[in-house]
Amino acid sequence: MAEKTLFARKATGLVRELGFGTAVILAICNVVGLGWQKRVFQAAGAAPVPKAEWFLGVHPMVMAFFLIGILVLLSVYTFAVLTAAMPRSGGGYVFMTRILGPRFGFVASWMEFLSIAVSYGLIAVATFEATLIFGGLAGVDTSALAKPLTMTLIGVVVIALFSSVASLGARMTGRILQWMFWIPAAILVLVYVLFLIANPTTMETGVGLITGGHASVEYTRAAVDSQGLVSAGYWTGVFTAMFYAYWAYIGYAAASFVAGEVKEANRNMPRAMFTSGIIVMVVYMTIAILLARAGSMIGQYNGWSFLDAVAWMGRGGGSFSGANLPSVGTWMPVFAGIQAFGMSIAFGKIMGMLLLVFGVLWVANDIPPFIITCSRLIFAMAFDRILPEKLADVNEKWHSPVNAVIVTSVAALLGVVSESDLFAKVPGVGKILSSSGAVTATDLWDIMFFAGVAIACALFPSRLSEVFNRSAFKQSKTRVQVIGWVSAAANLIMGALLIFHKNAYGFGPGNWGSPNFWFTVFLLLVGLGLYAWGRGRAKKTGVDLSTIFTEIPPE
Repeated sequence: MAEKTLFARKATGLVRELGFGTAVILAICNVVGLGWQKRVFQAAGAAPVPKAEWFLGVHPMVMAFFLIGILVLLSVYTFAVLTAAMPRSGGGYVFMTRILGPRFGFVASWMEFLSIAVSYGLIAVATFEATLIFGGLAGVDTSALAKPLTMTLIGVVVIALFSSVASLGARMTGRILQWMFWIPAAILVLVYVLFLIANPTTMETGVGLITGGHASVEYTRAAVDSQGLVSAGYWTGVFTAMFYAYWAYIGYAAASFVAGEVKEANRNMPRAMFTSGIIVMVVYMTIAILLARAGSMIGQYNGWSFLDAVAWMGRGGGSFSGANLPSVGTWMPVFAGIQAFGMSIAFGKIMGMLLLVFGVLWVANDIPPFIITCSRLIFAMAFDRILPEKLADVNEKWHSPVNAVIVTSVAALLGVVSESDLFAKVPGVGKILSSSGAVTATDLWDIMFFAGVAIACALFPSRLSEVFNRSAFKQSKTRVQVIGWVSAAANLIMGALLIFHKNAYGFGPGNWGSPNFWFTVFLLLVGLGLYAWGRGRAKKTGVDLSTIFTEIPPE
């Protein structure tokens, strides 16, 4: 009975059945989704910089991927240190509640749960939206389905499908994830080849084919002469691009949430997390370099290029309609398609189909990591008995926390109705639940979690010295503390920029009523209320939470 008083039971019921490779893929898929395919255009549209001003010939977005990638690797280090010492399901929740205290750990993890769950719903709808974005390359038109109610129903079906798979356990989810990763990864190799062999002739031919005969320089002239395309300055461009880079990297800690189901996690997790982080960083930087090269080799006019013009018209202050020119998709696969069609129409059609699959699967393969990581957060909270113990129940056959999966799926509906804009026109509600509403401020919620884990890492050697000394990932106390504090400071600074900078959420003079900021505050208060309710409930049932949070959960 004494053990029952501490945790929900003597063992979690989860099984270590995920290998090193699956742990790596889990993190890569959670990071690499839809957004990375447009980052170069977002940065070039918001703060354009001509090629002659690039520092050492490096595009501002590439530099931003590098700088933010360093920040991410510092954060990965903090997760690696803590995960190796405490390889339990729930990841950061376990670390923070044991090192920083249960209240802070619960609230920060509550925000992370919402971030992942809402993103799950957003991406469920975005899998369909990817067909709208890239369908033209393959001659596929799904616009007739692009209605709020229809998109909501599609999102619900996607959630039901993937949640059913997740209910069958981590092993089955990992198997599904494997093919959802390797197919678009193979097509990505073809995209690299297309950009590597791109030349002005094929790119120009491709532009003419997809725009109905227009030349690339028409876009550049229109952007410069009639729409005011001017340089923002290189480092201003880099600084602006850093916001987009940070958003592109979110999800790097995914594998830590399922550490309780990874084989030899105390040794494999640090390697898996660093491997995935470095792979993502290299992919982001190299594909941005090649995309910038291909798009800049045509449409040259007054120092600007076709890529600059398209980014300005599609993501900046210009517009295609204002220039009386056909729109060109501001997405990396579209420019790969331009090169493919420039090589031959037949080859372009084949690649168009592959690029559609590429675009959809790089979105869809976010979903298995979302559902499996998010449900483990709920599981860990329930296993500690702050949330009802039923949420920690594990199916004996599939070794899956089915009830936690169900709760995650219900929470994901917030993301579904938001991305589909089902309530976008409802007064008041639309400011919260819409594709541009406050519910999409998930990066703010993430950064609280990441900063909290970094602080926990910095304090880990002193507050849990015995656990630190037993870790298989041997690190010096000073190194862990220094990197922990540096990572915490970097994340907190990035969080402040996201809140206050005009290129992010811009909370401050002229925007004191920012829905994103106040909705985040509201969710924090809800988290504090849930924690108070959980403590009160535990006290009534005779559970000593103070004792629970001095112990590492069993395996």
